[in-house]
Amino acid sequence: MRIRELREKKGLTLEELAEKAGISRTLLSHIEEGRITPSIATLIHLSRVLGVPLRELTGQQEMEKISVVRSHERKDVERRPKTGPSKSGYHYQALAAKEGINAFLITFEEKSEDERVFFQHEGREFLYLLEGELELCVGDDCVILKPGDSASYESRYPHSLRGVGGPAKAIVVVYGEED
Repeated sequence: MRIRELREKKGLTLEELAEKAGISRTLLSHIEEGRITPSIATLIHLSRVLGVPLRELTGQQEMEKISVVRSHERKDVERRPKTGPSKSGYHYQALAAKEGINAFLITFEEKSEDERVFFQHEGREFLYLLEGELELCVGDDCVILKPGDSASYESRYPHSLRGVGGPAKAIVVVYGEED
């Protein structure tokens, strides 16, 4: 990633960029050092503060007309820093990554109601359930999805997903505003 280079070009200190992007100095330092892969929401905040499109922030020079990820090429992705087993119970595989949009095949572990983990970030999410049963909660509203069901929601609201009666697998697309 080119975050340090772009930050220095703008004459910003670590502290200044972190404050303007609404993240901690430590997190920004870890991102710049390549020790942590930032979430799409964090990347969106940083790209806005730095005044550059996401593709420039990540080092992509030109948008491809078609992006194909073959099933045998899919890579596991770490979306949030972990210190132990996944607290969220989400296991990501990247299906595609283009400017402003990320698509994942996610396996959601079975969790009880009191083990729900809520997240919120900029953008919207769309999901299509492939296997199992999945509970989606946005705020206090919860629904159970079955294979073939789809849902979309504003991810700026606290939301949680969990497998019900076993793990569930879904295609999830996270997208932010256009640059």
